Amino acid sequence: MYATSSAASYFEAPGDAQVTVAGSSPTAVPSHSMVGITMDVGGSPIISSTGAYLIHGGMDSTRHSLAHTSRSSPATLQWLLDNYETAEGVSLPRSSLYNHYLRHCQEHKLDPVNAASFGKLIRSVFMGLRTRRLGTRGNSKYHYYGIRLKPDSPLNRLQEDTQYMAMRQQPVHQKPRYRPVQKSDSPGDNGSHSSLHSTPEQAMAAQSQHHQQYIDVSHVFPEFPAPDLGSVLLQESITLQDVKALQLAYRRHCEATLDVVMNLQFHYIEKLWLSFWNAKASSSDGPASLPASDEIPEATILPKDKLVSLCKCDPILKWMRNCDHILYQALVEVLIPDVLRPVPSTLTQAIRNFAKSLEGWLTNAMSDFPQQVIQTKVSVVSAFAQTLRRYTSLNHLAQAARAVLQNTSQINQMLSDLNRVDFANVQEQASWVCQCKESVVQRLEQDFKLTLQQQSSLDQWASWLDNVVTQVLKQHAGSPSFPKAARQFLLKWSFYSSMVIRDLTLRSAASFGSFHLIRLLYDEYMFYLVEHRVAKATGETPIAVMGEFNDLASLSLTLLDKDDISEDRSSEADADARSLGEPLVKRERSDPNHSL
Repeated sequence: MYATSSAASYFEAPGDAQVTVAGSSPTAVPSHSMVGITMDVGGSPIISSTGAYLIHGGMDSTRHSLAHTSRSSPATLQWLLDNYETAEGVSLPRSSLYNHYLRHCQEHKLDPVNAASFGKLIRSVFMGLRTRRLGTRGNSKYHYYGIRLKPDSPLNRLQEDTQYMAMRQQPVHQKPRYRPVQKSDSPGDNGSHSSLHSTPEQAMAAQSQHHQQYIDVSHVFPEFPAPDLGSVLLQESITLQDVKALQLAYRRHCEATLDVVMNLQFHYIEKLWLSFWNAKASSSDGPASLPASDEIPEATILPKDKLVSLCKCDPILKWMRNCDHILYQALVEVLIPDVLRPVPSTLTQAIRNFAKSLEGWLTNAMSDFPQQVIQTKVSVVSAFAQTLRRYTSLNHLAQAARAVLQNTSQINQMLSDLNRVDFANVQEQASWVCQCKESVVQRLEQDFKLTLQQQSSLDQWASWLDNVVTQVLKQHAGSPSFPKAARQFLLKWSFYSSMVIRDLTLRSAASFGSFHLIRLLYDEYMFYLVEHRVAKATGETPIAVMGEFNDLASLSLTLLDKDDISEDRSSEADADARSLGEPLVKRERSDPNHSL
C-alpha cells in the first residue's frame, strides 16, 4: 500500500519518523508536530497532522511541494520542528517567522530562500495553516494562524537578550526608543540590503514596542509603608541604620523590577533577584552604612548575610510581604490594565510563560535563606502568578465570547433554548443548597433574558454583572461579614449556573456550546469583580486577598470555625424568638447573613 519509489524518501513508523531529503542524512521528525512534507516524486506518502500517511498520486501532485522542500536543508526542517508547533487559536506574524529563519540561516552559514518560498516551506511542514490579516486599521499585518513558538524555544528570549541593556538606561515611564543592534562578526552586515530586510532583533523589538500599547506604562508606583518594629528587640548584628538601608535598597530593587516588566523584559527578573538576594559582602566588615542623602549610591549594597539577619526579624519579614503585595499588584495593573480588552496572543503567551517561571526563579535566588523566609516570599509570588494566569485566561475567554455575542443567529438560538429551561425546577433543587430568595432569583433570570434579547455587547454584559454584584452585596457593605458573604455569593452563583447548564445538556440544546463559553466567562468575571470588592472593603490589594490563605491555612480554618460558632449562636438566639416547631430550612432562609 505504501510503496517506496526512490532512495530520496525514507519513512519509518509514525512514532519518530525519519526523513531524508534528496539523498541527505535522515532527520528525526517528532510525531506530535503537524508535519506534511512531501519527499518523493513517485507517489510516496506524506505525514498528516494525525501522524497517518496520505497518498499523493504521481509526479504532478508532488512536484510543487518537492520544489521548496528539496531546497531546504535537513537542519532547517529540524529547526522548524524544534522551535514551532501547531495550536488552535494562536497566530504569528509572517514577518517574524521569516526573520527567525534569516537569523537561523545566518548562524548556520546557509543561503536563505526568499519570503514566498519560505511561506511554501512553512505550509508544507505545518499543514493546515491559514493566513489572516490582523491589527488595527492602517497597521495590520499578515499572520499565520494555527502556529506558535514552543514554550521552551530559545527564540522566546531572542528579543529580551538583545534589547535589555539598552532599555535599562531609559526612564521608567517612557516608551523605549529602539536602536538597531550592530554586530561586527555578522557576515551579512554590509548595509547593502539593510533597507530591504530588517534584522531579527529589530523585528522582535518592533513587536515589543507594538505590545506596549496594550500595557499601562504610565502606572504610578505607590509608596511603601514603613516597617513597624514596635517593641521588638533587634539582633546585636542589626541596627536601625541597617533597617533604613534595607528600606531604600528594597524600594530601588522593586522599582528596577517594575522597570524591567514595563519594558517586557521578563527574563531579566531572574537576574535581578539573583543579584539582590546573593550580593557579596564588601571589603569592610562593618555594617552597611546609610548615606547622608536619601539615595543609595550604586556601589552600596546589602550583603547576603545582612539580608538573612534582617529577614529573620518578624516585623521586617511582615513589612517585606506588604511591600511585595504592593509591587505585584502594580505589575498586574501594568501588564493587564483591562481584562476585557483584546490583547495579542503573543503578549498573552509571554505573560503566561513569565508566570510559570516566577516561583522557580525566586526559590533558586533565595536557596540559602531560612525556609520560613522562602515560604513567605514564595506565597506572595504564587498569588501573583496565579492572578496573571487567571486574568490572561479571562481575557482569552472574553475574546472568544465577543464573536458569540455579536452573532445574531446564535443569540436568537440561545434565547430560544433558554426559554425552554425549567427554571422552577432549577430553583426547587438549588434552594435547598443555596437558600436564596425566590424573588431575587426570578429577577436575575428575567434580567439575564432581557439583556440577551437586546443583543448586548460584552462591555454591556460586564456592566450588568457588576450591577448584580453591587445589588447582592449592598446589604453587607461596611460589615465584617462582607468577605464571607462575597465568597458565599460566588458559590451560589456557580451552583445556579451549573444547574442551568445541566438542564441545557439534558435537552440537547443546539446552543449548548455558546452557553458553556458564556458561563465560563461570566463565572471568571464574577470572581474578578468579587475579588476587587473584597480588596476594597478590607483595604488590601487583590493580590493580598487571593494570597491570604496560601500560607495561613490553619489560621483561616480557625477563623472559619469562629464564624461558624458565632452563626450557630445567632441561630439559637433566633430560634428562641420563633416557634419550636418551625422547620430548620425556614430558619436558615431567614438568616440575614445569607447573601441572596
